[in-house]
Amino acid sequence: MQSGVAAETQNTGLILNRRLCDLHEIASQFADLKLTPLQFCEAIVEDRFVNLRIHQFFSGLPKEERHYWISSLYALLMPKGRRKRLAAYFTPPHLAHYAINVLIEAGLELGSHRILDPASGGAAFLVPLAKRITHDLKRRGQESELILRTIETTLTGIEIEPNLARLSHILLTDLLRREINNAGRNLKMPIKHTNTLKLKTPDCFFDAIIGNPPYGRVFRPSKDLLSRFEVVVSDGYVNLYALFIEQALRWVRPGGMICLIVPMSFIGGPYFGALRKRILESADVLRLDPIDKRGDVFLDVSYDVCVLLLRKNDGQKSSRPATSSLFLTDKPPRVLGQLDLPARPSERPWALPDGILDDHLFKTGLATLDDYGYIVKTGYFVWNREQHRYRTDFKPRTTEVPLYWARNVRPNAVCEPYDSKSDSGRIGLVKIATDSTAIVSTDAIILQRTSNRHQKRRLIAGLIFQKKVPGNRGFVSENHTLLIIPDPDRTQGIPLKTLCRLLNSVAVDARFRRISGSVSVSTKILRQLPLPTVSAVRSAFQLDLTDDEAAEIAYTLSLQNNDLQTSESVKGGLNE
Repeated sequence: MQSGVAAETQNTGLILNRRLCDLHEIASQFADLKLTPLQFCEAIVEDRFVNLRIHQFFSGLPKEERHYWISSLYALLMPKGRRKRLAAYFTPPHLAHYAINVLIEAGLELGSHRILDPASGGAAFLVPLAKRITHDLKRRGQESELILRTIETTLTGIEIEPNLARLSHILLTDLLRREINNAGRNLKMPIKHTNTLKLKTPDCFFDAIIGNPPYGRVFRPSKDLLSRFEVVVSDGYVNLYALFIEQALRWVRPGGMICLIVPMSFIGGPYFGALRKRILESADVLRLDPIDKRGDVFLDVSYDVCVLLLRKNDGQKSSRPATSSLFLTDKPPRVLGQLDLPARPSERPWALPDGILDDHLFKTGLATLDDYGYIVKTGYFVWNREQHRYRTDFKPRTTEVPLYWARNVRPNAVCEPYDSKSDSGRIGLVKIATDSTAIVSTDAIILQRTSNRHQKRRLIAGLIFQKKVPGNRGFVSENHTLLIIPDPDRTQGIPLKTLCRLLNSVAVDARFRRISGSVSVSTKILRQLPLPTVSAVRSAFQLDLTDDEAAEIAYTLSLQNNDLQTSESVKGGLNE
């Protein structure tokens, strides 16, 4: 990426956090003013405030940064419910510039290619795009009228919130004030107030689509919505950003490009299988760049997000492999390597490179938990829905079994069903029918289902041995846990304790992170997680090595044995 990007991002995270606190203070002053949020923001744009605090916050900022904070202030002034429903979280300038640079490097021609932002919000992308077009044309000696006409005919925005659409126009007018004055007319910028997802066909097909679409699950989607976007819906789960990706695929011309900032969850999440398949059917994935420091990216919200770049199929398959770089807020991007994508369109997870490992995660020769003879299931008990069945005591009654919480899990440790972290010794107990199939009566591995992005391991697995379970009648675990139990109809390839050590290793955790894309550990991804073969695990874990060393060697042995078998198979075919 260009060196200018690195300069723009120096200490950005620290600055964003500090200024966010100041912006909350300014928003608190709004209650004393007889203005609408739009009027308040417009007054700031036009420097009509004598308030010292407001003047100090916004003075001296480059226009793009000033506009970002004005848009963010508008979001803070919106009712919280509406802001959440509209997912009004705006893209900071350094990230918008990065996405624009990614498009330009892929062949975007500013000033001639038609570009759409389908959720333009506070003009986070339209303002820097217009600024670059203006700069390029001025450098070539073009008149203000041509500059305005070029921007009006090549840039388009769509925004569902009417006042945000109006604010976008205000901010663009502020950016282009000199050109507007020189041309002697108003800006005729096409920012449409409508719902992108309700539009069936665009006015024209675009050369590029860029943006930061809203994220969030659509509960109780209408039959019409499900029908129109069926191709990207898995198991009835609908997320707004998946719908925006599909709309972009429909609206960009063949050979055109799509650059969207979206959550990482789609690369491996079980509810995004249809979306992954649809993308691979319709486009070439050019790059997928994870964004570090998610708390520094969007105002008052945390997401694991990435910059996704696609080129719509035009009849020719790209020979260039999809790449990935880690976007760092305060440093130049770090090249990670090539994405591991399915050879043919499928719902299979995508695997990120990590900059160190160069093996293909789904290469033939690796195994899964099913190959080991184990089953994965989600924890049974939802405490906040069935509190009447839960109590604490020192031992269970005949109608109860112990409950294991996610907080009871410790890596490679035998877990105890204590109710809390206190030393009271009380355990959690659930009232349940003695013949319930939810009761687990075998030894098991228990994992935390939700992890913290910054914790050392994403996979945290402990052990439950029936001989240690109070009451000796089995147990249940809560819904924030996953259980791995022996398949009763199969012989287990490796012991439960060895499997637990393997899952807690750096080698397995690193590979899991490459396909998870989320802080949640899903049963589906865990079932699909590529693991070393049974024989490789047995061999490696007999050596005098740490678990981390043994796990990495097991992967190496698995792939080496597969390469050897493949070579022998080829030789045998030639000899025949």
